[in-house]
Amino acid sequence: MRVVSVLPSATEIVCALGHQDELVGRSEECDFPPSIRSLPVVMRPKTWDADRPSREIDERVQRVRASKESLYELDIELLRQLEPDVLLTQDLCSVCSVTDSEVAAACARADVAPRILSLSPRSLGDVWRSVDTIGRGLNDANAGRALARRLRARSSPPQSPADPAPTVAVVEWLDPPILAGLWAPEMVRAAGGQPLGGRARHPGTRTTWGEIGALHPDLVVISPCSFSVDRTRRELEDPAIERAVARVATTRGIYLADEAFFSRPGPRLADGVELLRNLLHGAAPTGPMAVEPWTAERLEAHA
Repeated sequence: MRVVSVLPSATEIVCALGHQDELVGRSEECDFPPSIRSLPVVMRPKTWDADRPSREIDERVQRVRASKESLYELDIELLRQLEPDVLLTQDLCSVCSVTDSEVAAACARADVAPRILSLSPRSLGDVWRSVDTIGRGLNDANAGRALARRLRARSSPPQSPADPAPTVAVVEWLDPPILAGLWAPEMVRAAGGQPLGGRARHPGTRTTWGEIGALHPDLVVISPCSFSVDRTRRELEDPAIERAVARVATTRGIYLADEAFFSRPGPRLADGVELLRNLLHGAAPTGPMAVEPWTAERLEAHA
């Protein structure tokens, strides 16, 4: 079977199911596991501005979405050459990838007719069901069910949660700050915490750092969508953002985490739940997770 994935989370699921050898094409943003980065790139962002300040990125995204333009482009000729049997896409977020209607139109232009599997998870349960869906799409339903079962078990809420539960703010964008919604509030509850701000099954809530501080979070996890820890750290060197974040008082600290553990609806969300559990219990994060504590170093240096 020949599989093209234009969705990073779907690419991770395919590999986790043991079907990496069937992948023949990917999006520019499909980057995990690293061994898939040699695959042909079928989809790219129209402009590569990942190193621009997050305020500028947000403003551009809002302009493009208002004009109903796409942020991505598909390589029609490459799609024709790859002749996929299955194409994995999504219809949840036009910022994250092309939508399934764009994929269908591109396939028609390329004169290919793959089975299009479109994923639109809004909750942890939806994410684990998408593992099932991809397993069936790859004719490996048993593997899909088994992996989904393991991921559900790892992300189950505690039987005896703390009372009161420590409060957690998961921030999925820096400037303006956005409190994560969709599956993130469930992740916090599964870790034994009480989520702040974001609404489960709904997109993130735009806010300000002052409003986040007024919520008096016990723990803040900053994990901007598409940002690595290093990329987030660089953004926090902006004096205005650094000062705003530094005013948020917490009892359990502020941490920077790779976006894959919170924003990418794939297997590593279970790692994100375990990361939150460790942070809430004062334990050092375990496993190959990109996470680090943050303090306003330059402000401290001039205090």
